[in-house]
Amino acid sequence: MTEPPIGPLVVLEKKWPNNLAPVAVDIGGSFTKIVYWRPPYAPTLPEYVVRDFKDSFFSASAPLKPDPSLAVDISEGSLRFLKFPSSRNVEFIDFIRDTKLHHAWGENKMKTICATGGGAYKYKELAEERLGTVFTQKDEMKCLVKGLNFCLNHVDREAFHYNFEEDKEEFLSVDQIKSTETNSPFPYLLVNIGSGISILKVEGENKFERVSGSSLGGGTFWGLAKALTDIKNFDEVRELSQSGDNRNVDLLVGDIYGGDYSTLGLKAELIASSFGKIAVKREDAPPSDYNKADVIKSLLFMISNNIGQIAYLNAQTCGVEKIIFTGGFLQDNSYVWSRLSYAVQFWSVGKMKATFVQHNSYLGSLGALFSGQNDKGTKEKTK
Repeated sequence: MTEPPIGPLVVLEKKWPNNLAPVAVDIGGSFTKIVYWRPPYAPTLPEYVVRDFKDSFFSASAPLKPDPSLAVDISEGSLRFLKFPSSRNVEFIDFIRDTKLHHAWGENKMKTICATGGGAYKYKELAEERLGTVFTQKDEMKCLVKGLNFCLNHVDREAFHYNFEEDKEEFLSVDQIKSTETNSPFPYLLVNIGSGISILKVEGENKFERVSGSSLGGGTFWGLAKALTDIKNFDEVRELSQSGDNRNVDLLVGDIYGGDYSTLGLKAELIASSFGKIAVKREDAPPSDYNKADVIKSLLFMISNNIGQIAYLNAQTCGVEKIIFTGGFLQDNSYVWSRLSYAVQFWSVGKMKATFVQHNSYLGSLGALFSGQNDKGTKEKTK
């Protein structure tokens, strides 16, 4: 079967190294993400394996939808990306064993699989026993940084800003993401939003340090959303966030002053207090005119605005101007992109922009894939 054109292309100078396994995995709490070197034949995969992307080169029976912009060409083949619910891990391991899919690249290629994420330890023994391969665990943050650095250095249109005024992505070339002073992506501030947030200052390929963090993250949003509404999954969040109106819940500057507070340069539409309208409501007032969609929108704004401010303040402290946001909280969520972009631009008075990346979900597994070369004696360094 002839594969569709793939772009943007990333061409490295040599073919896939013989000392690297062609598959790596990032086992998270919700999803397992796999990056793999395109096998010599097109396998039919289980129905629970999903992709968010288009134009699969796999057979019609395989429910994979690869996005050409997320297939990274490397000389004689391409890297591909897939994911499935982590609850299916044991089932997928058995599928690989039964179909001998791990021998698709040759039996000697899969002696070692690099794995990262919280589940790397949990499934190590099972994977080694059933697949006859060594499951090498890799540090999660090192893999995240390595995967991100690979994308920033080699994938055009990987990074993007979000224009919150026009609701659209503004993609950047590899050259545009480079700093003028260093002719590289470095230095930058990496803000990884998971259950909480971790903030890293990245100064080189393998040089980074954790400079800050917060318990206020995606887990905070999800916990409050469940506590305040009856929603059960993130699909509902996306749907509700499109229809909600936070102004029914939040107290705005205009609600307090009747318009702009020009002395301090505060616009009337600026949020003065998240959920403030509920707080100041009189006990004898009629039922409030807000619904769960309004609550979700307010929560999204509250968490995103605060993370944006924390990121900006850390960038100021660290003396860097480039802020890159990653993590599951951002995945396919333009409202979060919009609010983080607004917050960074607001607090920096237009001097900084929030940056996001297309391969956001797969940075850990990409880093694990390329970290295999360090098993031959090269050690990763952190500051």
